[in-house]
Amino acid sequence: MRDLDQAFAHFFRRVKEKKSGKNVKVGFPRFKSKKHGLGSFRLTGAIHVFEKAIQLPRLGQLRLKERGYLPTSGVHILSATVSEKGGRWFVALQVAMEIPDPVMEEKPVAGVDLGINRMAQVSDGTYFEYPRALKSALTKLKRLQGVVSRRQKGSANRQKAMRQLAKAHLRVANIRKDALQ
Repeated sequence: MRDLDQAFAHFFRRVKEKKSGKNVKVGFPRFKSKKHGLGSFRLTGAIHVFEKAIQLPRLGQLRLKERGYLPTSGVHILSATVSEKGGRWFVALQVAMEIPDPVMEEKPVAGVDLGINRMAQVSDGTYFEYPRALKSALTKLKRLQGVVSRRQKGSANRQKAMRQLAKAHLRVANIRKDALQ
């Protein structure tokens, strides 16, 4: 409801700007159907983080696969966004916390050049190559895409094949993201 309210506020603001003579694009907010995947949703309220679980309003206590990096104390949790990608569920927390000023330490300085052929080249001569995740996964992706295209539209087997394809694409995306991080 909060997102819908914000969408209408932006819509009416653009309509007002258009009437005043500005060249802005005006479009009515689009309905996003739950039929084609929820994508993500935001929860506010009493959110509690424990060492091995998270307590969300209306969903209850959920076990965490990865542990130790969510703040369990000393922060004020504003909201939680639950999203789904490739059959896996993720939770992202929005928190308000005090960040202390960083302490400057005297260390040797190095320059890093981000490139096209190589991921990064450091001024001392070391370099990092791209993982070429898509190139190594391309045969599997092509095969899975062929399976999806042969399935009848709207069938359960097509849904299963699309889930497998999404999982393969997510793997490539995660390898790239890990390399950049």
